[in-house]
Amino acid sequence: MGAPLSLLAGALLVVSAAAVHPHVEGDGPAQLSIMAASAAWHAIHWAFLFGFVLCLAGLAGVASRYRGTAGEPAAVTGTVVAAFAYAAWLVIVAFMAGSGATLADTYRQADPGLTGTRAVFLYDMVRPFALVAQRVAAFALGITTLLFGWALLRSGRDPRWLGWMGLIAGFAGVALALAYSEATRADQVAFVLPVLWQVAAGVTFLAVRPAAG
Repeated sequence: MGAPLSLLAGALLVVSAAAVHPHVEGDGPAQLSIMAASAAWHAIHWAFLFGFVLCLAGLAGVASRYRGTAGEPAAVTGTVVAAFAYAAWLVIVAFMAGSGATLADTYRQADPGLTGTRAVFLYDMVRPFALVAQRVAAFALGITTLLFGWALLRSGRDPRWLGWMGLIAGFAGVALALAYSEATRADQVAFVLPVLWQVAAGVTFLAVRPAAG
């Protein structure tokens, strides 16, 4: 029960954080102003970060359900790719929680002039790197979801609809990450279906005992 509960709790943390995350748009000064005005900015991003750890622990534990079945290779590979996905996703979240928040506070408190200009410059220079990491993370999380969906279907130990849902969610995430720039909302949407699949998987695995394989 531990792994499914960890997966469910982590995915719900990520979903909750995403639901209340302010929409950061516009140029550098506009984005820093939005960030500085969000009283829950740090809490939101810590929820993401703690959620990532729980999701990864949950996926690693869930992979053990398929030990000794035809789905084991895909589940093991999925766990490895998941570790990369969450490590890459951590880059932009940690940047926004740490350096981004500090630059936003500096910009808000600075008088118009050199200090505010420097804050905007640093933010504009570093954020593209973080966005690239985000796009790679979306692609990798899509692959992770595909692999776990395939592992489920191959193992025959859990409801097949969940396996097909994993394939669809994973393919959608991969397609969006490939098709859209890292600076677009569509790239962020690439995370939605894979994370919702984790919610569904956590609930299902808590309710259903794996059949003997």
